[in-house]
Amino acid sequence: MASIMVRFYGFWRDRLSTDAITLRADSLDDALLQVEENYCEPIRRILESEGIRLDGKMQDHGLILLNGTNIRNLKSTDLNDGDVLHVFPRAIGG
Repeated sequence: MASIMVRFYGFWRDRLSTDAITLRADSLDDALLQVEENYCEPIRRILESEGIRLDGKMQDHGLILLNGTNIRNLKSTDLNDGDVLHVFPRAIGG
């Protein structure tokens, strides 16, 4: 089981009132599930109280990098001690 850091940016940081957490996970899927259950669900409840519905998983609403690589492009989902998972909000603009 690896000890990794999860760093939050922008909207995620503002809503969670933290910029980073440390967690232990067996795999990337395990880490994402922990973040989803412990951090995304509270954000969903806040947004729903403001009349905003957020469906889907965290990956559907932002950019997630593991050590600087988009998780969609990873060949291996194994984690190592010291890995950093970066969670960015989806970029929007005009």
